[in-house]
Amino acid sequence: MLRTTRTSLLCITAITAIAFLTPDARAEKRLLRLMFNAAVTEAPSASELDFLMSGDKPRTLRDWVNLIDKASKDPKIDGALMFVSSPTVGISQIEELTRAIKRFQARGKKVWCFLDHAGNGAYALASAADHISLTENGSLDVIGLNAQLMYFKGLFDKVGIVADMLHCGDYKSALEPYTRTEPSPEAAEQINWLLDGIYEGFVSLIAEGRGLSPSDVKNGIDNAPLDANAALKRDFIDAVATLPAFKKMVRKEYGKDVEIVTDYGSSRPEFDLEMTNPFAMFKKIQELFSPIVKGEEDPGIAIVYVEGAIVTGRTEQGLFGAGGTVGSSTVRAALENARTDDSIKAVVLRVNSPGGSALASDIMWDAATRCAAEKPLIVSMGNVAGSGGYYVSIPGDVIFAEKTTITGSIGVVGGKLVFKGLTDWAGLSFTEFKRGNHADLYSTNRVWTDDERKWVQDYMVSVYEQFKGRVMESRGKRIKGDLEKLAGGRVYTGTQALELGLIDKIGGLDDAIKYAARKADLGIDYEVRVFPKPKGLAEILAQLFGESGEDVWEVASPKLTLFGNHPFMQHFLPILEQLAPDQAAQLLKGLHNALILNDEHVGMFMPFELNIR
Repeated sequence: MLRTTRTSLLCITAITAIAFLTPDARAEKRLLRLMFNAAVTEAPSASELDFLMSGDKPRTLRDWVNLIDKASKDPKIDGALMFVSSPTVGISQIEELTRAIKRFQARGKKVWCFLDHAGNGAYALASAADHISLTENGSLDVIGLNAQLMYFKGLFDKVGIVADMLHCGDYKSALEPYTRTEPSPEAAEQINWLLDGIYEGFVSLIAEGRGLSPSDVKNGIDNAPLDANAALKRDFIDAVATLPAFKKMVRKEYGKDVEIVTDYGSSRPEFDLEMTNPFAMFKKIQELFSPIVKGEEDPGIAIVYVEGAIVTGRTEQGLFGAGGTVGSSTVRAALENARTDDSIKAVVLRVNSPGGSALASDIMWDAATRCAAEKPLIVSMGNVAGSGGYYVSIPGDVIFAEKTTITGSIGVVGGKLVFKGLTDWAGLSFTEFKRGNHADLYSTNRVWTDDERKWVQDYMVSVYEQFKGRVMESRGKRIKGDLEKLAGGRVYTGTQALELGLIDKIGGLDDAIKYAARKADLGIDYEVRVFPKPKGLAEILAQLFGESGEDVWEVASPKLTLFGNHPFMQHFLPILEQLAPDQAAQLLKGLHNALILNDEHVGMFMPFELNIR
């Protein structure tokens, strides 16, 4: 009897212990907080300086996906709270984030979203949640997609500037903003077919997330903006609630002691200093400069980012801290390092670029082709990978794109700006002297003669033929139909590009990484490393002490600058960016394209870069 009692007590104790260890038996539930209130970037910061100064690491798209996937597998995370507040995020990025949220939900974890207000992108992302509460007197400005293009000809006419521009391909309208005040029929045609495809993808995201029919979603969009009650009636949201009411709802579901996890997966650099010790800083610097002995790195996958306008030389940060340019020297060095690194078994090229310099695009194509000859090279397209961005992508063994990715635009443009009218108005005159038949070919004092225009056009045709030849060399029989009918500057969504054989699969960066791992037989345990590696604190300090820390084989071209350090523009442009961010971005992109033409005279630009709101 005593033995039986002891056995029973042991069983009860064991069962009790197991119950306490079981996730469902935890008294306190934990919810992951997802705060989307800033730009979702592609490439990580170029250095750790931002990390050290802010104490918080900006999240890239891959950071977000990894965070959500990690939490989905964590038995200590029971669900998620999502707050979406005017994030800068592209629709193709929303597609990938939505898939990550769906994987989280597939493990039985609900996502609760609270909105004060939401526009198109914010609501498309929020619609992936299981529950959406909109604050009282809030609204959904889900009013549909609006695209606007900026044209410079009227301004040029006023100040006496003439744009002498050429193009290869009827749909290659990249330089129309310099020569027209509105789109050509061909440009308008492809803007409309592109918007049709993107709009269908946008509607599909909302319909699938909310369990509505596409027609119901379109009807709601056509009647937007929707106030909170109208949104509730149309099932665009689940509740109209203040934030305290939303908290009460969540606590009713998970208990009043529910814990909201705000720093999940975060890590801070170890940089503790004895501030009272004057020698502490010098000791820390000495440690940072001391050589670190490491063992052979584990097998892994390299990610090389091609983000921003393509230029020769080095990658540079954007004027407003985002976008910027991607340099051929930086990408070439990154691909070469990944190719020669024995621990790297496959490479993923993430392209989010509207193109730019034809020369820089070809340099990147060559580096990618050499890398693909030795290791699996998988391409992942972001929001846009057109013209030079598509050129860079074609060496990939497999190209992934989202349904709404903007791609294609196989074509070439060229030209110059003539400032004679402006200089005449200013009372300036020029007399030119030359040696060589074409010495004044790019003179800004006159337009081309017929013979000169033919010479430039013939040169552009040769570059265009090379572009198409590269596509056929890389894509071969995967192209469906006559390439010439697909080229000519025509632009496509990812869905359309898949049907035409311009890409291979619909999917995001995470899909591309997993595919690369399978191609390299890496299993599920592998590292993913960014090339070029972000600069560490030691490298930043080394530069302060006169050590460049650069690759001695890297070609550093002069960087293109719009206004140098002019104090007026330094103050004016940030104000313009705050008041009219869309117009400011288009203005800068248009001027930047003009700089590339002034420097190289031939370019691979998108026929337009749609600013979709």
